[in-house]
Amino acid sequence: MTPDLSLLRVFHAVMEERNVTAAAERLGQSQSTVSAALSRLREALGDELFLRARYGVEPTEKARALAPEIAAGLAQLEQAFRAAEPFDPARTTRRFRLLLGPYAEIVLVPDLAAAFAEKAPRAALEIAPLGPDLDPRSLAGRAFDLAIGRFHAPPEDLVVSDLFEDGFRCLVAPRALPPGATLDRALYERLPHVVVAPPGKWRTGLHKRMEGTGLRRNTAVVVSHFLSAPPAVARLGGIATVPTRVATMTAAPYGLRDVAVPVELGAFPSQIAWHPRLRRDPGHAWLRALIAELVAGFTTGR
Repeated sequence: MTPDLSLLRVFHAVMEERNVTAAAERLGQSQSTVSAALSRLREALGDELFLRARYGVEPTEKARALAPEIAAGLAQLEQAFRAAEPFDPARTTRRFRLLLGPYAEIVLVPDLAAAFAEKAPRAALEIAPLGPDLDPRSLAGRAFDLAIGRFHAPPEDLVVSDLFEDGFRCLVAPRALPPGATLDRALYERLPHVVVAPPGKWRTGLHKRMEGTGLRRNTAVVVSHFLSAPPAVARLGGIATVPTRVATMTAAPYGLRDVAVPVELGAFPSQIAWHPRLRRDPGHAWLRALIAELVAGFTTGR
């Protein structure tokens, strides 16, 4: 088979999306065009490549074997073309795909969306959830541009660095802590807690900090997302321990008090990860610089 770049792009999109309709949308093509391209690939390679599944398609063994080489080849071609062209954020129509942990999504996306609207109004920004562990193939195969979260054992073939830090605060319902009252350790341990237990290592990290100080929580409700905690605290008349920036963003809208944790829990980092082959990609460099500019505002108080 003589390689056809358009067919390889279809293969790569279907492989990542596991859905023909989603792949067509991603490529800006009709579903019939993508299906026709798959038919040509199947005939040329003598394999079904993708089999129907309940929610889309599943790759065959041959497709799985071909996928890494096709992804790497497309990435190298894309990198070569991008490196040769000047990048203008004001004119680009590029789609940037980010993997974000639940905390990073809350604190970064509002500012990032506003920055894109101002600096790159024709570009697309797509956010996907970061799972419990970072799969380097998501970045090596160019499915995503970068990931932001907590990586306790980051893959060695990625560039990983600390991005910013945050501490912890308490969201407390006013009736549980009237004006002038102090949140001491005894009251903290007595109040009904809304405990945030998101997927990944954040949950383990906070629990270990609690155990290290001997601080206990009277758990009343367990939720999986930070933004579920404030309304639950307000209705419950209780308390939640959340990152400082989450407390700052949510206390006032829900009429809650934002107070210090009675025991020092320290700070935790958020990290950024990306594949080194993108080092010379001007668009990726612009994205990294933009994120660095936004998080710099976290420390300066902007």
